Amino acid sequence: MTRAILAAAAVLAMIPPTAIGQGDDLDKRVEEAIASGVEYLRREQAREGHWDYRLAHNHRLGMTALCGLALLENGVPADDEAIRKAAVVVRDLAAVSDQTYDLSLAILFLSRFQGTTRGELDALIVRLARRLERGHHEGIWSYKVPSGEESSVGSSRFAAFFSGPGDHSNTQFALLGMWAGGRHGFDSDGALAELDAHFRSTANPDGGWGYQPGAGSTPSMTCAGLMALAISAARPSLAERRSARARGEALASDPAFREALEAVSRRARSIGGNEDVYYLWSLERVCVALGLRDLDGLDWYRSGAESLLARQMPNGGWPHGRWGALPESCLAMLFLRKANLAFELDRVLKLPGPAIAQADSIGATPVAEAPEVGTTTGDDGVAVTVRQVDESGFPEIALDFEVTGPDGSPVLDATIDDFRVSEYDQPVEILRFGAPASREAVQTTVVLVVDHSRSMEAEDRIGALKESVRTFLKVMPNGSRVAVVAFSDEIRLICPFTTDARQVQEAVDALQPIGGTRYYDAVVEALELLSEEPGRRAVLAMTDGEDTFSQFADLGTAVLAARRSGLPVHTLGLGTEDEIASDDLRRLAVETRGQYFPARDADQLLAIYEEIATRLGQMYRLVYRTKRPLPDGTLRPVSVAYRASAAVGTAEVFIRGMVVPASGWPRLFLGLVVGLVLLAILPGRLRRRAGLGPGA
Repeated sequence: MTRAILAAAAVLAMIPPTAIGQGDDLDKRVEEAIASGVEYLRREQAREGHWDYRLAHNHRLGMTALCGLALLENGVPADDEAIRKAAVVVRDLAAVSDQTYDLSLAILFLSRFQGTTRGELDALIVRLARRLERGHHEGIWSYKVPSGEESSVGSSRFAAFFSGPGDHSNTQFALLGMWAGGRHGFDSDGALAELDAHFRSTANPDGGWGYQPGAGSTPSMTCAGLMALAISAARPSLAERRSARARGEALASDPAFREALEAVSRRARSIGGNEDVYYLWSLERVCVALGLRDLDGLDWYRSGAESLLARQMPNGGWPHGRWGALPESCLAMLFLRKANLAFELDRVLKLPGPAIAQADSIGATPVAEAPEVGTTTGDDGVAVTVRQVDESGFPEIALDFEVTGPDGSPVLDATIDDFRVSEYDQPVEILRFGAPASREAVQTTVVLVVDHSRSMEAEDRIGALKESVRTFLKVMPNGSRVAVVAFSDEIRLICPFTTDARQVQEAVDALQPIGGTRYYDAVVEALELLSEEPGRRAVLAMTDGEDTFSQFADLGTAVLAARRSGLPVHTLGLGTEDEIASDDLRRLAVETRGQYFPARDADQLLAIYEEIATRLGQMYRLVYRTKRPLPDGTLRPVSVAYRASAAVGTAEVFIRGMVVPASGWPRLFLGLVVGLVLLAILPGRLRRRAGLGPGA
């Protein structure tokens, strides 16, 4: 069953986008609900910047951090007055707090508020994470932790004993806090190892966990246990010995993880209209962090969202429920936003999933051995590569192609006499020709697809992206038109097509890291945006991690969309092989006549953007007129031969139009066509026989 859960998204991804949620207004209703929720939280904030919550203890710190986190995750910027005031409260109260819930939420908020992995809040975050770590007793936390900064592990166990027995609710918050602290220099390895051992030793026979060890399994605590196993599998000591994919594969085959995932999947099928909000948030946190779009075919997000939307109050909040209106409203908003509080888990723990299944389904040639599509290298090492076929001017067809020498450097001085073009192996006349060395400008139109997911905070990758785009714009051919599609767990056109480089740069400079990775949806969006544009065109799609949350597209559908449009997709992977889906990025490029560029660091990324911009200006363009001017819906083979070599570039151009069935047109259809022709011809002939003019 677990394999079915992990692979079910691969089946869903094969359904055309129009068949999924066609005409559905769920996204619109969610956005409206979130907007109302944001206003509700703003109204509930005290003038001094805090939110209050009392449940056997004054949790002002925890409530302020949770409300601030919900606002940040739902689009309120860090420099908003409400967030700035909340940050002051959290910093002041966290310095003296000994509450597990409050400290964990404070770390999550401060990390999100800072917005980068390195900054002025690092020292405070690490100090709070260390205090939190000292509160566990053999991998389980209670409500309180030792307040002394110099407390030892032994004294923390003594304090934990007197603060009451541990529970898995406090523990899951501590887990998230320590994981977030790891992004800022805190070493959580030892605590995560003990936490892993604890959950493995306390699992119930049904694969789940209860509020405390030995208690019956509950939905939210089973989600907590599943998350604990996942985060523990990504702890630093394991990361040093295994790749992200290897860790993911090992976890997916782990009996404890499989049984817990099956238990989570079973319970999700019974989500009802009055479902516990804390449970829904726990479910969302697990599924988003692990990249699970569905659970054994169940759309968990739709089920939970419908339950929450039906209960939102007119004031924008959610009913008091078990925990109170403020916390339930925050958790509901985090669910609806698909907030990933297990920061960057998807980067260091890659479960086997649909992207792998889809990649394996496209061609049998291993990616590492796949040659560039349509490229033949001559005996002298010269190569011709057709990058784009444009049939928008049919019956005239334009080809954009490169010629490279034995060392890979571009050949820029060839003339029209150096090439011959064939369609269906029959030579055709070249009507117009443009060489890189000529001064004739070829309109170049590019869509930049840029990643601003949460993982782009690492090593200031977002900053490297902004500088790389700046270089790209400087090197692009004069008059080029550029648009920018930005993605995290949402897709936005942040800059429409423009020749104004400053407008493009300002749009990219405004990006901040947030959310997950919706890469393939963004690529397909860019292809649709570019499909109606004339001239030389390309998609340049950059990411620093695997796709974790595309809703409609996958590797296969992105390739098909590019092929239908005749557009190349150049892919850029920023990071190590363990961090990016390099095989998938390479395949997407190869299958669409683009190129794959791996960048291990910021310097390489900048050089790659510069190289791509330069190469876009180093292509040849020729236009020929097809000898078959009927738009018959055929896929026509075309080749470009370089006379000075045996190098030949090949392509296929799809001509939109009617296709004659293999068995011929049905007789009834032919009869109707003949009848329409006769109706058009006969009246004129009858008038001529009667000696009448055209206007009679």
